[in-house]
Amino acid sequence: MRYKGFMRCTLAVAMLIAFVTSARADPPDDAVAMAPEAALACAAGRYRGEALAMRDRDDGLVQELRWRTPSGNVLRLRLTGPGCRFLEVDGVGQSDARILPGSAR
Repeated sequence: MRYKGFMRCTLAVAMLIAFVTSARADPPDDAVAMAPEAALACAAGRYRGEALAMRDRDDGLVQELRWRTPSGNVLRLRLTGPGCRFLEVDGVGQSDARILPGSAR
């Protein structure tokens, strides 16, 4: 009985991982290239901290940043255009570093 429960749980986790991985594998259909300067400005407008590294992904359609928060945590940000579209924010300390709309930096 325990083996069947373990297998069901393992299968469910594997399916969830496959779904999440496929969902973030490609940029949205309406994505447009974003200049690195624009991606930095977007990140700085939403999160306190500084950029550690930046990479172009998907032929420039996605900018991926490693962002250090004031408390020393590192976030991984994925952005695309048009505008400031955050596709993914991953890492500990997001809430503390977040700049809320209308608040002082």
